[in-house]
This record gives sequence, structure tokens and C-alpha cells, in this order.
Amino acid sequence: MSSSAKQQTVHLSDPAEFVAAIPHLLGFYPEESLIVTTLHGAPAATRLGFTARVDLPAEGRRAELATELVRGPIARDEPAGVLLAVVGGLLSGSTERAVPPSGAPDTPDGGIPAPPHSELIGFFHDVLYEADLSLAQALWTPEIGKGFPWYCYTDGRSGKTPDPKASPLAAALAVSGTVTFPSRAELAESVAPESAETPARWSARLNLLQDDAEPHRGAADMCTTDVETVFAAIRRTAREEALTEDDLLRVLVALSDYRVRDLAMGSALSTEARAAERLWLTLVRKAPEPEVADAAVLLAFSAYLRGDGALAGVALERVERTRPAHRLGELLRRALDTGIGPSALSVIVRDTVADAQAMIEQEEC
Repeated sequence: MSSSAKQQTVHLSDPAEFVAAIPHLLGFYPEESLIVTTLHGAPAATRLGFTARVDLPAEGRRAELATELVRGPIARDEPAGVLLAVVGGLLSGSTERAVPPSGAPDTPDGGIPAPPHSELIGFFHDVLYEADLSLAQALWTPEIGKGFPWYCYTDGRSGKTPDPKASPLAAALAVSGTVTFPSRAELAESVAPESAETPARWSARLNLLQDDAEPHRGAADMCTTDVETVFAAIRRTAREEALTEDDLLRVLVALSDYRVRDLAMGSALSTEARAAERLWLTLVRKAPEPEVADAAVLLAFSAYLRGDGALAGVALERVERTRPAHRLGELLRRALDTGIGPSALSVIVRDTVADAQAMIEQEEC
């Protein structure tokens, strides 16, 4: 499951606008997906909570998926209601029945023709009702793009989707520098190695640097130097100063000290958060395995804390492929899987940073 909680204020007035906003809420254009968005506040001033995407389940797993999501991350978010969207499938030839509009009786003749995956929406409707939660709307579209049809399972409305690239949320995110990728695969490619040659060259150089640093590992002055190396690189990145390969390699060596890495995680809560994230992304694209895991986990935390669960998810996948038992990777995986929001996770990050700072000050190297 990938989730997101974009920190932007825009007004979405109808289902068509919401469908067009989905790629920007997730960070990519989904395919064959179920999108779950929690809603908070009064009907006149509803605001979006988290948005999560899962693959459309096989027929035998529909009820199970509805139960898992409603009793898990949805319930923990304590929403006033839930909005669902199905992306994928064809409208023509569907034999499933629509979910009756709220308050309307079921029809004895089998109901109106419905888009695909209506049974899935029906399971969510029932499980949400049992949890005393409201299914505000459930929408379907075969694909998210200008002119594609959308249909509302719950009230039968339909229409054409406006251009997602021209949506209010797209404009707001463009100003903030956030990119919406054409697919999740292209999003994952953004954190993949930039070439086969760079990690191989870096690996040889890192081995030499690590050998030089190892005799001094644990010394208080070495730890202080490593902290300054990392934060100086963040400051230089914020000033748009180019970092050399030697600069980047020294940052990577410094991050191999878990206390320095944990302290650096706090940059995601600072005014230089975006600069730090750019630095982590650069390292993720260039660093070899297993050293890439520390940079990737910092990128994942930074992305998640600013509400970009999709980028956090693909960065975390790099951590898990490289070092499956990475302590911070396991922590973030639990957050993603259980729906812990950025605000709750920020408390954990602050505690982790405080512990790292205390260990450095006490020279527990």
C-alpha cells in the first residue's frame, strides 16, 4: 500500500475534480488500483485526510481487503467519512450490480448496470457501516486522463474527467516543486541507480575511505567531524552550490555512523528539509549497495514527513532490497502499512534525533 497526505490547500467541488486530483495526491497516475481517501470535518467544510492506493484485489480477496483497510488504517485515522475510487476495467458488459444510493431501496430486478468492481465497493459499504463510518462517495474511471468517463457507484452520476494537468492541485504542487509521474514505475525509476558505472566506481573508493575511517570510528572528534560533514553538505545544497564526488563520498561515509544518520533524519523537520531531501536523492542515485540504504531511508522519511507517501514507498523499497533488517526501514514500513500519519511519525523522529544527540554528547561512540 502506498499512501500520501499532501500538505496543500485547494478546493475540489465535485467528483470530476477529485478524479483529476488523484494522480497529484499520490504522486503518480495509478492503473488497476483502488484509491482510499479519508474525510474529516463537517459536510460544509470537508478536508481530505490520507490518500492510499492498493492494487485491485482478486475476486476472492475483496471482502478481506475491505476488512483489513477499514479496521486498520482507516479506523486509526478516525475519519468522518471515506471516499473510494476505482481506476481500471471497462464499463460495457459488466454484470455486477451497483451499490444502491444512500437511503434508496435495493431493486428486485437486479439494479442498474454497474461499472466493474461494484462488488468490492459493496464490501466496503458493508464494513464501513459496521464500523459506524460513512461511505461518502465511490467513483470509477477506466483511466485518469482528460475526457475519460467517470461514474459514481453510490448515486449514479457520471461525466467526463477534466485535464488532470490543469487541476487546482496540480497547479499548487507545481509551485512547490512536486512532480507527478506518469506511472508508479517511472516514480520508482527516479530513485534507481543513474548508471551501472557510478555505483561500481564509488564502491571501490568507499572501501578505501571506510578503511581510513575505521581506526578512528568511535572517537568523539571523528563523530563531530562526521556531523559537520553532513550538515555542511545540506547547507551547500540549499545555497545551490555544487558538491564534488569527494564531498558526496564523505557524506556517505559519515552516514555509516548510525548516530550521525539518526541526527541527520531531523533535517526533514527543519527549514532546510527540501535541500536535505535533494542531497539524499543524489546519494540514492549514485551510491552502491549496501551503503545506499542509509541515504535511501533518509529520503524515505523526508518524503513521508512532507506527505509524499508514494516517493517514500519507492525509496523504502530500495532500503528493503539492500538491507531488509534496517532498523529505520522497518520502522517506516510499519508506519506505511498501518497508516501512521506524518504528524505522528514526526514525534518519533524528534525522539530518535534527541537520542542520537545525547549519545554524541556523551561520547558513546
